[in-house]
Amino acid sequence: MVVLAVVPLGVFLAHARHPGDRTAMDRFVLTVTSPVEKSVDWVVTGVLGGWNRYVWLRGVERQARALSRTVNELRAENGDLIQLRAENERLTKLLAFARSRPELRVVGARVIGTRMDPKGLQLVTIDRGSDDGIRRMMPVVTPGGVLGRIHTLGSRSADVLLLSDRNSSIAVRVERSRARANVRGQGAPGPCRLEYALRSDDLIEGDELLTSGTDGVFPRGLPVGQVTGVKRGGHGLYQAAEVLPAVDVNRVEEVGVLVAIDPPGALPAAQAPAP
Repeated sequence: MVVLAVVPLGVFLAHARHPGDRTAMDRFVLTVTSPVEKSVDWVVTGVLGGWNRYVWLRGVERQARALSRTVNELRAENGDLIQLRAENERLTKLLAFARSRPELRVVGARVIGTRMDPKGLQLVTIDRGSDDGIRRMMPVVTPGGVLGRIHTLGSRSADVLLLSDRNSSIAVRVERSRARANVRGQGAPGPCRLEYALRSDDLIEGDELLTSGTDGVFPRGLPVGQVTGVKRGGHGLYQAAEVLPAVDVNRVEEVGVLVAIDPPGALPAAQAPAP
């Protein structure tokens, strides 16, 4: 124990003396203890450096976690903003459609459910019903064109029979040639079937189809779809074709219900001539 106490003291005294005043013993002590001092200094420096790095890494880890939380929050907020912007754009288009057809009175609604079974009805449910003035058979549209018609009603909701349903038949007119036909659903989202297009009618791939207004449901001039796959056989009264719907029924989120249709040129009740 005494040696352990004396050795550090001797080293301290040897270091404390001016190099010119050191004795042979001092130089001996310094020579012998120098490797030990260097080793101790290396170990202490390494331990302190490791500890500092550990503390620094802990701090960096906390900062990284905080930044990760901030990034996730910003991503969620950005996602919400993107959805709101997309919804706003859709609603703006729906409003523009309503304004472009002043003869149509439109009630906006949101799609809140779907039931599109290939073996059953092709329906979507909207959040408007009889309390909002909705009635059966009223046309349902989007800014892109015809979606379907009201099928069943509740007080605050309604089911829309889609144009893709087998029970849906819409009277149309070829925009280019004015030829008449019907568009019927095939029981699944996707192409519909063109019916009652005469073999003599001018019909080509890519023709745009609009509602003709002759079925008592849809007003004239609404986009229904585009002709594809025209097949004109060598016999028979009609030619066959498919129709790519103007509206993707799988992507619809907001719709407009046409609750009233004013005939072109009709006067408001207050201005109509007395009978």
